[in-house]
Amino acid sequence: MKNIHKTLTFIFLFVTAMFTATAQSADVSGYEIKINAQNISQGSLYLQGYKGQEVFIFDSAKVKGHKSVVFKNNKKTIPTGIYAVVDKQGNEYVNLIIDHNRKFSVNGEEFDARFVATATVEGSDENTQFVEFQKKLATSDNPYKVAELFHEAIPASFLGHFIKAKYNLSNPSLLSEDNDDDSTQYQQLIHHYFDSYTFDDGRLLHTPVYLDVENYFLEILPQHADTIGPKVMDFLHRFQDTESFEYYLSLLMNMFDRTMNNMSAEQVFVMLYDHFCDGKTFSTLHGDLIKYYQRTADRKRKILPGQTIPALKAYDLQNKEHLSSDITKDYIILWFWDPDCDDCVEMTPKLHAFYQEYANDYNVEVFAVAITEDIERWDKFCREQKLSWINTCDGIDTPNYDFIDYFDIITTPVIYLLDKNHTIIAHSFPLEELHNFFIH
Repeated sequence: MKNIHKTLTFIFLFVTAMFTATAQSADVSGYEIKINAQNISQGSLYLQGYKGQEVFIFDSAKVKGHKSVVFKNNKKTIPTGIYAVVDKQGNEYVNLIIDHNRKFSVNGEEFDARFVATATVEGSDENTQFVEFQKKLATSDNPYKVAELFHEAIPASFLGHFIKAKYNLSNPSLLSEDNDDDSTQYQQLIHHYFDSYTFDDGRLLHTPVYLDVENYFLEILPQHADTIGPKVMDFLHRFQDTESFEYYLSLLMNMFDRTMNNMSAEQVFVMLYDHFCDGKTFSTLHGDLIKYYQRTADRKRKILPGQTIPALKAYDLQNKEHLSSDITKDYIILWFWDPDCDDCVEMTPKLHAFYQEYANDYNVEVFAVAITEDIERWDKFCREQKLSWINTCDGIDTPNYDFIDYFDIITTPVIYLLDKNHTIIAHSFPLEELHNFFIH
């Protein structure tokens, strides 16, 4: 695979300095969190917060007399969530809940890696529970069992929801080794992957819980838009608060945008844009981001299946003009490749073998365009491999339009299958699947 040098702008605009409270907790201004211990050698400590996959420093405070530090602000709104007390190097000493109680203290002995083992809490029952949970985790060789016991005691609480999500307590059968039916386990994984997450608790957005949407939507699910699309919609509609919904909608749109040369990802991105980016769904995202989504959707829309593309004009080694509109076959394969690309060097002969064997049976022609300025290397490869299809190169003369831009080519090789009217049937699929489009 070879990257095409073109200017790309991947925008991921989440402003971590500005937050709104979740639906589960009204806006509350002010907080005061005291940490008391012996021998706090750091000059300052930090209150580390979370927003989905984002980690940020919410507040900092200077240590007084090597014995105490106070995170305090009477006016600043702090979102309900889980926070970590960390030092400059990012070492965590204790995790805290900020929800019902926003003024409390944590007292311990030596301020080191074992601080939580001696810690006690004053002024917050929920943090008394949370610190006790952390103590049990630190001394247990079975964290999953500890999490199960704590969750059973407080299943409906914020801490219970966090523990369930963090330790994936929803469906133990997914982890079972007793079920030998791979198909059944796979279906369970597809249908229950996010069951541990309490979608109607928006506070979880501000915790160190990682919803691995990339693994689920791009690896686990079958890579077909008609499968991914409904699952994405179901996932998004499960969120009950606007902040979580908008965060994960933007996360998914950016993920499908940066998934290169992937037809299903392009289809899902356009679907999400058409469904949600109507100027009413988003309430907090910056207007520049919406404009970027619009430009991206417009670019991807023109290469979706069912779209008709302009005929291509490119030139061969003798500077002879070739027009894809002159092809009279029922099907046209566009093959964009580069002789300096390892994947192209491997796959081009495989495609040519397919062409030699099935060109007449399937009534198909290949219109190959080399994306390179290295004419000698391209010509040498074509002669060595005895490529007998239409060989052109975008480095010879000037094609009738910018193929790299129009077809959104980021890496090579890229394959398109067209009908005789230049309507896109599919693109960016594995060569092994090429037969499937001709066998009905």
